[in-house]
Amino acid sequence: MKKAVIASLIFLGSCKSTESINRFAKSAAAGTAEISRSTLSFGAICRLYDQSALASYTDTSLYAKSGHKAKHCEAYRSADSMVNLINLTLVNYFTLLQEVSDKKLLAYDARDLVNSLASIQSGLNPDLSLSEEKVSAVKGLLNTILNEPLKWYRYKKLVSTMQQNDSALSRVLRAYSFILDSALNGEINQAKENYTSFVYAPLYEWARTPVEKVWINQQYLLFMQSLDKEKASIHKSVLMLILMQKDHYLLAFGKPPVGFAYTEGEISQDIVLLNKMILELIQLIK
Repeated sequence: MKKAVIASLIFLGSCKSTESINRFAKSAAAGTAEISRSTLSFGAICRLYDQSALASYTDTSLYAKSGHKAKHCEAYRSADSMVNLINLTLVNYFTLLQEVSDKKLLAYDARDLVNSLASIQSGLNPDLSLSEEKVSAVKGLLNTILNEPLKWYRYKKLVSTMQQNDSALSRVLRAYSFILDSALNGEINQAKENYTSFVYAPLYEWARTPVEKVWINQQYLLFMQSLDKEKASIHKSVLMLILMQKDHYLLAFGKPPVGFAYTEGEISQDIVLLNKMILELIQLIK
């Protein structure tokens, strides 16, 4: 009887302790999935905004109608495969935290999750100019998801797992932020320059009437606004990734010198902010 009471107290304490982790992980998983849905892909940029693709706006020759594709789009597709792998790894890692921190959980069977991820590691593609350290970080998180013993989790074991993986997670989130904020943002800036040089400038020069010039200016404004919207989505996504990195660290290690209990209020505020940014990201792509 005494052992049953002690076990019950431990169980109730662990439920309370894991509630913040559960709420954070749920929002982080949803946010990471939304980033994948809401941000433009490298392949789409190459297909839609490359010089040869934009030539169809101004070239009436047979070449423009031939469906000719830019030669370097294959590299962009390789980049997308790496980005998709990073995103899927993060979604599944946060889903793992959400599942094993559920206060209703008595035992967690990871077979379905493991089966869904079994082929991911063999597809790891470092073609995005990521350092070996960052690629290794992705592999590290995959190993955690695939190999971590996941039955009978409670607070101490869960926090220990988060502590062990915080460094790898931080590197993955920083790599993802770099890809979005530098590489993808840079491609969008190049797309804007391409449109100005290869579409807007020649069309405006060929325009013969004020009405034609006004129409061309309107199309130019709409095009630029659409890409500015893409840049806003990227900016919002990067802010979300930074917040996830910060909160995972706080939940794993607490805020010195007072520890985990002090961080719960800050985490609660950040979860509200993260959910708000998810909704804003959804609104941007409508």
